[in-house]
Amino acid sequence: MKSKISTAMIAEKAGVGVSTAGFVLSGKARKMKISEKTEKRVLDIARELGYVPNAMAKSLRSERSGIVGLLYNHLKHNWADESLNGIKQALGKRGYSVFLSTHQFDPELQMKEVELMLQHRFDAIICIPFKEGIEAYERILKTDTPLVFLNDTLDELPDINVVAWNAREAADTAMRHLIGLGRKRFAFLGWGDQRPMFRARLEAFRSCLQAADLPVNEDWIQTFPLAGSVRGEVERLFSDEANRPDAIFAGLDVYGIEAIGVLEEMGLRVPEDVALVGMGDQPGSGFPSIGLSSMAIPSEVLGSKAASLALELLDDPGNKVASKILISFNELIERRSSVR
Repeated sequence: MKSKISTAMIAEKAGVGVSTAGFVLSGKARKMKISEKTEKRVLDIARELGYVPNAMAKSLRSERSGIVGLLYNHLKHNWADESLNGIKQALGKRGYSVFLSTHQFDPELQMKEVELMLQHRFDAIICIPFKEGIEAYERILKTDTPLVFLNDTLDELPDINVVAWNAREAADTAMRHLIGLGRKRFAFLGWGDQRPMFRARLEAFRSCLQAADLPVNEDWIQTFPLAGSVRGEVERLFSDEANRPDAIFAGLDVYGIEAIGVLEEMGLRVPEDVALVGMGDQPGSGFPSIGLSSMAIPSEVLGSKAASLALELLDDPGNKVASKILISFNELIERRSSVR
Protein backbone atom coordinates (compact mmCIF):
# COMPACT_ATOMS: atom_id res chain seq x y z
CA MET A 1 0.00 0.00 0.00
CA LYS A 2 1.32 3.44 -0.91
CA SER A 3 2.35 5.46 2.15
CA LYS A 4 0.36 8.58 2.97
CA ILE A 5 2.01 11.80 1.83
CA SER A 6 2.46 14.15 4.77
CA THR A 7 3.19 17.85 5.06
CA ALA A 8 6.52 16.94 6.68
CA MET A 9 7.55 14.87 3.65
CA ILE A 10 6.73 17.75 1.30
CA ALA A 11 8.57 20.24 3.51
CA GLU A 12 11.70 18.07 3.61
CA LYS A 13 11.84 17.67 -0.16
CA ALA A 14 11.13 21.38 -0.72
CA GLY A 15 13.78 22.41 1.78
CA VAL A 16 11.41 24.47 3.92
CA GLY A 17 10.02 24.24 7.41
CA VAL A 18 6.95 22.15 8.14
CA SER A 19 5.01 25.26 9.16
CA THR A 20 5.91 27.00 5.89
CA ALA A 21 4.73 24.01 3.87
CA GLY A 22 1.57 23.88 5.96
CA PHE A 23 0.77 27.53 5.30
CA VAL A 24 1.27 27.04 1.55
CA LEU A 25 -0.86 23.90 1.40
CA SER A 26 -3.65 25.58 3.35
CA GLY A 27 -3.74 28.56 0.99
CA LYS A 28 -2.22 31.03 3.45
CA ALA A 29 1.04 31.77 1.63
CA ARG A 30 0.20 35.39 0.85
CA LYS A 31 -1.21 36.06 4.29
CA MET A 32 1.99 34.72 5.87
CA LYS A 33 4.13 36.66 3.34
CA ILE A 34 5.71 33.54 1.87
CA SER A 35 7.45 34.27 -1.45
CA GLU A 36 5.84 33.18 -4.70
CA LYS A 37 8.97 31.19 -5.53
CA THR A 38 8.71 29.18 -2.31
CA GLU A 39 4.97 28.76 -2.71
CA LYS A 40 5.42 27.41 -6.24
CA ARG A 41 8.16 24.99 -5.17
CA VAL A 42 6.04 23.55 -2.36
CA LEU A 43 2.96 23.20 -4.58
CA ASP A 44 4.96 21.62 -7.43
CA ILE A 45 6.44 19.02 -5.07
CA ALA A 46 3.04 18.36 -3.52
CA ARG A 47 1.61 17.62 -6.96
CA GLU A 48 4.65 15.52 -7.87
CA LEU A 49 4.17 13.37 -4.77
CA GLY A 50 0.44 13.04 -5.38
CA TYR A 51 -0.54 14.93 -2.24
CA VAL A 52 -4.28 15.47 -1.75
CA PRO A 53 -5.30 17.67 1.21
CA ASN A 54 -7.79 16.26 3.69
CA ALA A 55 -10.67 18.69 3.23
CA MET A 56 -12.54 17.41 6.27
CA ALA A 57 -9.54 17.78 8.56
CA LYS A 58 -8.77 21.20 7.14
CA SER A 59 -12.37 22.27 7.73
CA LEU A 60 -12.27 21.09 11.34
CA ARG A 61 -9.04 22.98 12.00
CA SER A 62 -10.14 26.22 10.35
CA GLU A 63 -13.86 25.93 11.14
CA ARG A 64 -14.44 26.69 7.46
CA SER A 65 -15.41 24.46 4.57
CA GLY A 66 -13.70 26.47 1.83
CA ILE A 67 -16.97 26.42 -0.14
CA VAL A 68 -19.32 29.27 -1.07
CA GLY A 69 -22.86 28.32 -2.10
CA LEU A 70 -24.55 29.93 -5.10
CA LEU A 71 -28.32 29.95 -5.49
CA TYR A 72 -29.50 30.92 -8.98
CA ASN A 73 -33.08 31.09 -10.20
CA HIS A 74 -32.10 29.48 -13.52
CA LEU A 75 -29.25 29.34 -16.02
CA LYS A 76 -31.25 30.28 -19.13
CA HIS A 77 -29.45 33.47 -20.10
CA ASN A 78 -25.77 34.13 -20.70
CA TRP A 79 -25.62 36.57 -17.81
CA ALA A 80 -25.74 33.60 -15.41
CA ASP A 81 -22.66 32.02 -16.99
CA GLU A 82 -20.79 35.33 -17.07
CA SER A 83 -21.61 36.26 -13.47
CA LEU A 84 -20.62 32.75 -12.36
CA ASN A 85 -17.28 33.20 -14.09
CA GLY A 86 -16.69 36.43 -12.16
CA ILE A 87 -17.58 34.73 -8.88
CA LYS A 88 -15.32 31.74 -9.50
CA GLN A 89 -12.35 33.90 -10.45
CA ALA A 90 -12.64 36.10 -7.35
CA LEU A 91 -13.15 33.19 -4.97
CA GLY A 92 -10.53 31.03 -6.64
CA LYS A 93 -7.83 33.58 -5.87
CA ARG A 94 -8.51 32.96 -2.20
CA GLY A 95 -8.70 29.19 -2.51
CA TYR A 96 -12.48 28.90 -2.31
CA SER A 97 -14.62 26.54 -4.38
CA VAL A 98 -18.24 27.11 -5.39
CA PHE A 99 -21.33 24.92 -5.18
CA LEU A 100 -24.02 26.00 -7.64
CA SER A 101 -27.70 25.19 -7.30
CA THR A 102 -30.81 26.35 -9.18
CA HIS A 103 -34.39 26.35 -7.92
CA GLN A 104 -36.53 27.61 -10.84
CA PHE A 105 -38.36 30.04 -8.49
CA ASP A 106 -39.56 27.14 -6.34
CA PRO A 107 -39.36 28.25 -2.66
CA GLU A 108 -39.53 24.68 -1.34
CA LEU A 109 -36.67 23.55 -3.56
CA GLN A 110 -34.65 26.61 -2.57
CA MET A 111 -35.20 25.83 1.13
CA LYS A 112 -33.92 22.28 0.60
CA GLU A 113 -30.80 23.60 -1.09
CA VAL A 114 -30.26 26.15 1.69
CA GLU A 115 -30.54 23.44 4.34
CA LEU A 116 -27.98 21.36 2.45
CA MET A 117 -25.58 24.30 2.34
CA LEU A 118 -26.03 25.06 6.02
CA GLN A 119 -25.62 21.42 7.05
CA HIS A 120 -22.34 21.25 5.15
CA ARG A 121 -21.21 24.47 6.80
CA PHE A 122 -20.74 26.46 3.61
CA ASP A 123 -18.77 29.59 4.46
CA ALA A 124 -21.05 32.06 2.65
CA ILE A 125 -24.03 32.08 0.31
CA ILE A 126 -24.59 34.28 -2.74
CA CYS A 127 -28.08 34.24 -4.21
CA ILE A 128 -30.38 35.96 -6.65
CA PRO A 129 -33.35 36.76 -4.42
CA PHE A 130 -37.03 36.33 -5.14
CA LYS A 131 -39.90 37.36 -2.90
CA GLU A 132 -41.36 33.90 -2.36
CA GLY A 133 -37.99 32.70 -1.08
CA ILE A 134 -37.81 35.04 1.93
CA GLU A 135 -38.14 32.20 4.45
CA ALA A 136 -34.92 30.63 3.17
CA TYR A 137 -33.00 33.91 3.45
CA GLU A 138 -34.23 34.43 7.00
CA ARG A 139 -33.08 30.90 7.79
CA ILE A 140 -29.58 31.75 6.55
CA LEU A 141 -29.47 34.95 8.60
CA LYS A 142 -30.29 33.07 11.81
CA THR A 143 -27.10 31.02 11.40
CA ASP A 144 -24.89 34.11 10.92
CA THR A 145 -23.73 32.71 7.58
CA PRO A 146 -22.67 35.64 5.36
CA LEU A 147 -25.36 36.27 2.75
CA VAL A 148 -25.04 38.41 -0.38
CA PHE A 149 -27.88 39.21 -2.78
CA LEU A 150 -26.80 39.36 -6.42
CA ASN A 151 -28.32 41.80 -8.93
CA ASP A 152 -31.38 42.72 -6.89
CA THR A 153 -32.74 43.02 -3.38
CA LEU A 154 -36.04 42.69 -1.54
CA ASP A 155 -38.00 45.46 0.16
CA GLU A 156 -38.87 43.04 2.97
CA LEU A 157 -35.18 42.44 3.81
CA PRO A 158 -33.50 45.85 3.62
CA ASP A 159 -30.48 44.91 5.73
CA ILE A 160 -29.01 42.29 3.40
CA ASN A 161 -25.73 42.90 1.59
CA VAL A 162 -26.35 43.41 -2.11
CA VAL A 163 -24.43 43.90 -5.34
CA ALA A 164 -26.59 44.94 -8.30
CA TRP A 165 -26.52 46.64 -11.69
CA ASN A 166 -27.86 50.17 -11.47
CA ALA A 167 -30.81 49.37 -13.72
CA ARG A 168 -32.34 52.82 -13.20
CA GLU A 169 -29.35 54.60 -14.73
CA ALA A 170 -29.17 52.12 -17.59
CA ALA A 171 -32.90 52.46 -18.30
CA ASP A 172 -32.54 56.25 -18.28
CA THR A 173 -29.84 55.94 -20.95
CA ALA A 174 -32.05 53.68 -23.08
CA MET A 175 -35.01 56.04 -22.84
CA ARG A 176 -32.95 59.14 -23.61
CA HIS A 177 -31.68 57.38 -26.72
CA LEU A 178 -35.20 56.67 -27.96
CA ILE A 179 -36.42 60.16 -27.09
CA GLY A 180 -33.38 61.58 -28.90
CA LEU A 181 -34.56 59.84 -32.06
CA GLY A 182 -37.63 62.07 -32.00
CA ARG A 183 -40.07 59.36 -30.94
CA LYS A 184 -43.24 60.60 -29.26
CA ARG A 185 -45.45 57.60 -28.46
CA PHE A 186 -43.90 55.03 -26.14
CA ALA A 187 -44.84 51.51 -25.07
CA PHE A 188 -43.23 49.51 -22.26
CA LEU A 189 -42.90 45.72 -22.30
CA GLY A 190 -41.50 44.38 -19.04
CA TRP A 191 -41.33 41.56 -16.56
CA GLY A 192 -44.04 41.74 -13.90
CA ASP A 193 -41.43 41.13 -11.19
CA GLN A 194 -41.72 43.67 -8.36
CA ARG A 195 -38.15 43.57 -7.10
CA PRO A 196 -36.50 47.02 -6.92
CA MET A 197 -34.16 46.68 -9.90
CA PHE A 198 -37.02 45.62 -12.18
CA ARG A 199 -39.35 48.32 -10.84
CA ALA A 200 -36.58 50.80 -11.60
CA ARG A 201 -36.92 50.16 -15.33
CA LEU A 202 -40.56 51.17 -15.38
CA GLU A 203 -39.83 54.11 -13.07
CA ALA A 204 -37.20 55.34 -15.55
CA PHE A 205 -39.68 54.91 -18.41
CA ARG A 206 -42.23 57.12 -16.68
CA SER A 207 -39.83 59.76 -15.40
CA CYS A 208 -37.99 60.19 -18.71
CA LEU A 209 -41.25 60.71 -20.58
CA GLN A 210 -42.46 63.20 -17.99
CA ALA A 211 -39.15 65.09 -18.12
CA ALA A 212 -39.48 65.33 -21.92
CA ASP A 213 -43.13 66.47 -21.69
CA LEU A 214 -44.25 63.33 -23.50
CA PRO A 215 -47.44 61.45 -22.61
CA VAL A 216 -47.44 58.28 -20.50
CA ASN A 217 -50.14 56.02 -21.93
CA GLU A 218 -50.99 53.55 -19.16
CA ASP A 219 -52.63 51.20 -21.65
CA TRP A 220 -49.29 50.90 -23.44
CA ILE A 221 -47.49 49.73 -20.29
CA GLN A 222 -47.59 45.94 -20.31
CA THR A 223 -45.92 43.39 -18.02
CA PHE A 224 -45.53 39.65 -18.47
CA PRO A 225 -44.29 36.50 -16.74
CA LEU A 226 -40.59 35.78 -17.33
CA ALA A 227 -41.36 33.12 -19.95
CA GLY A 228 -44.51 34.86 -21.20
CA SER A 229 -45.16 35.77 -24.82
CA VAL A 230 -45.66 39.40 -25.82
CA ARG A 231 -47.24 38.53 -29.18
CA GLY A 232 -50.85 39.14 -28.22
CA GLU A 233 -50.19 42.52 -26.61
CA VAL A 234 -47.93 43.71 -29.43
CA GLU A 235 -50.60 42.80 -31.98
CA ARG A 236 -53.19 44.69 -29.90
CA LEU A 237 -50.99 47.75 -29.39
CA PHE A 238 -50.32 48.10 -33.11
CA SER A 239 -53.73 47.15 -34.48
CA ASP A 240 -54.92 50.77 -34.68
CA GLU A 241 -52.95 52.52 -37.41
CA ALA A 242 -54.15 55.93 -36.23
CA ASN A 243 -53.06 55.47 -32.63
CA ARG A 244 -50.10 53.22 -32.00
CA PRO A 245 -46.62 53.54 -30.46
CA ASP A 246 -43.57 54.55 -32.45
CA ALA A 247 -41.12 53.31 -29.80
CA ILE A 248 -40.85 50.35 -27.43
CA PHE A 249 -38.67 50.11 -24.35
CA ALA A 250 -38.30 46.43 -23.43
CA GLY A 251 -37.35 45.82 -19.80
CA LEU A 252 -35.78 42.51 -20.86
CA ASP A 253 -34.25 41.69 -24.23
CA VAL A 254 -36.39 38.58 -24.59
CA TYR A 255 -39.50 40.77 -24.97
CA GLY A 256 -37.84 43.09 -27.46
CA ILE A 257 -36.58 40.19 -29.56
CA GLU A 258 -40.05 38.68 -29.86
CA ALA A 259 -41.62 42.09 -30.48
CA ILE A 260 -39.38 42.71 -33.50
CA GLY A 261 -40.55 39.47 -35.11
CA VAL A 262 -44.23 40.24 -34.46
CA LEU A 263 -43.94 43.81 -35.76
CA GLU A 264 -42.29 42.71 -38.99
CA GLU A 265 -44.91 39.99 -39.47
CA MET A 266 -47.50 42.79 -39.23
CA GLY A 267 -45.73 44.69 -42.01
CA LEU A 268 -44.24 47.38 -39.77
CA ARG A 269 -40.72 48.58 -40.40
CA VAL A 270 -38.06 48.55 -37.68
CA PRO A 271 -36.85 51.19 -36.89
CA GLU A 272 -38.63 53.43 -39.39
CA ASP A 273 -42.10 52.80 -37.95
CA VAL A 274 -41.11 51.51 -34.52
CA ALA A 275 -37.77 51.85 -32.72
CA LEU A 276 -36.88 49.45 -29.90
CA VAL A 277 -34.29 49.23 -27.13
CA GLY A 278 -33.93 46.37 -24.65
CA MET A 279 -32.09 45.65 -21.42
CA GLY A 280 -29.42 42.99 -20.88
CA ASP A 281 -27.80 42.55 -24.33
CA GLN A 282 -28.52 38.84 -24.63
CA PRO A 283 -26.72 36.89 -27.41
CA GLY A 284 -29.84 36.67 -29.59
CA SER A 285 -30.10 40.45 -29.66
CA GLY A 286 -27.02 40.66 -31.85
CA PHE A 287 -28.23 38.24 -34.53
CA PRO A 288 -28.35 40.15 -37.87
CA SER A 289 -31.98 39.14 -38.40
CA ILE A 290 -32.91 40.69 -35.04
CA GLY A 291 -30.48 43.52 -34.32
CA LEU A 292 -32.01 44.72 -31.05
CA SER A 293 -30.30 47.75 -29.53
CA SER A 294 -29.73 46.97 -25.87
CA MET A 295 -28.13 48.10 -22.63
CA ALA A 296 -25.25 45.76 -21.78
CA ILE A 297 -25.23 44.31 -18.26
CA PRO A 298 -21.79 43.93 -16.60
CA SER A 299 -22.46 40.34 -15.56
CA GLU A 300 -18.89 39.27 -14.81
CA VAL A 301 -18.21 42.42 -12.80
CA LEU A 302 -21.37 41.84 -10.76
CA GLY A 303 -20.28 38.30 -9.96
CA SER A 304 -16.77 39.38 -9.03
CA LYS A 305 -18.04 42.17 -6.76
CA ALA A 306 -20.52 39.85 -5.05
CA ALA A 307 -17.76 37.32 -4.37
CA SER A 308 -15.44 40.05 -3.07
CA LEU A 309 -18.16 41.28 -0.73
CA ALA A 310 -18.69 37.73 0.57
CA LEU A 311 -14.95 37.48 1.24
CA GLU A 312 -15.00 40.80 3.10
CA LEU A 313 -17.78 39.49 5.32
CA LEU A 314 -15.76 36.35 6.03
CA ASP A 315 -12.67 38.41 6.87
CA ASP A 316 -14.63 40.71 9.18
CA PRO A 317 -17.46 38.65 10.72
CA GLY A 318 -18.16 41.35 13.30
CA ASN A 319 -19.22 43.89 10.66
CA LYS A 320 -23.01 44.08 10.79
CA VAL A 321 -23.40 47.11 8.50
CA ALA A 322 -25.03 46.01 5.24
CA SER A 323 -23.28 47.05 2.03
CA LYS A 324 -25.38 48.24 -0.91
CA ILE A 325 -23.23 48.27 -4.05
CA LEU A 326 -24.83 49.53 -7.25
CA ILE A 327 -22.68 49.10 -10.34
CA SER A 328 -23.11 51.94 -12.83
CA PHE A 329 -22.69 50.64 -16.37
CA ASN A 330 -24.54 52.50 -19.08
CA GLU A 331 -23.22 51.07 -22.35
CA LEU A 332 -25.83 51.07 -25.09
CA ILE A 333 -25.12 48.60 -27.90
CA GLU A 334 -26.75 50.30 -30.88
CA ARG A 335 -28.16 48.03 -33.56
CA ARG A 336 -30.69 48.25 -36.38
CA SER A 337 -33.76 48.40 -34.11
CA SER A 338 -32.95 52.01 -33.23
CA VAL A 339 -30.35 53.07 -35.81
CA ARG A 340 -31.06 53.43 -39.52
